[in-house]
Amino acid sequence: MPTIRTNGIQTYYEEYGEGLPIVFLHGATSDHRLWAEQARPLASDYRVITYDLRGHGRTGGSERGSYTMELYADDLGALVTALDLDRPAICGLSMGGMVAQTYAAESPDTIAALCTLGTLTPELLSCGEWVERRLVPKLADTLSPLIEPDRIMGILDRVYDWKYGEEAIGDLEEIGRIQQAHAEKFPEILETELAKVDDMLTSYPLTTVDHASISVPSLLMYGERETKTAARHAEHMASMIPVAETRRIPNAGHNSHVDNPDFVIDLLRELLDTATDDRHGTDPSVDERRSTPLAVASSLRDWVTKS
Repeated sequence: MPTIRTNGIQTYYEEYGEGLPIVFLHGATSDHRLWAEQARPLASDYRVITYDLRGHGRTGGSERGSYTMELYADDLGALVTALDLDRPAICGLSMGGMVAQTYAAESPDTIAALCTLGTLTPELLSCGEWVERRLVPKLADTLSPLIEPDRIMGILDRVYDWKYGEEAIGDLEEIGRIQQAHAEKFPEILETELAKVDDMLTSYPLTTVDHASISVPSLLMYGERETKTAARHAEHMASMIPVAETRRIPNAGHNSHVDNPDFVIDLLRELLDTATDDRHGTDPSVDERRSTPLAVASSLRDWVTKS
């Protein structure tokens, strides 16, 4: 069971392949297994690292009384250092995407590319978001002494399904299959850890992320069947990052990398090829991969920077 000491905790990770490193970050309450469909094929050309975030999977919890997005970004930075990763690409889903963008803004010179799927920025872009991301969690905390937590979660799940439809989340049966197929039973997240993660996500809108400082090629994806909020935040993030492209994943909900893995892999290869070219200083005229929209934008950025 590979673990490594990072930022005061023993982090569980798995590693495959050689080449440009790419680190995958999972969403809240999940673990590294949900990236299995991407890790295997990408390992033929890249060094792929998946890991369990603090409080999740085999990494487990910590003695800290509370978590912040900055803490998770520090954890990621510590992992990059501990594994001696030379400017990796980082790719995060949902909460993992929040961690990835926070780290990318804090340490843009330490990465080669950024990818997010179905994630949010700290900004609240509508009144509905304020209700969903700030008011509802506080209301749930207020009711928790009066109503059992399972009942509260059940009510919130039904409201989510009613508002967005079950397809917005993604193929839950496939998610379950992946979790069981690639490892023995992993520990479920503890209630104490879940509470810390929930509090951290509720306070995420108070986090400051300087997206304009993210100077690497960035691919911001969302599933066509997930909430409009995800698309809104992808476009918002793209408007602030100098070299960014948004892509809608067809036939996919929130867990788009599970619903349409081949499509996501193709986009990731495109991003990683661009990042590899940037690292090696490849001449765009001799590499057809540079004709992609993201690669053209990256080349334009380099030209402006050097002029």
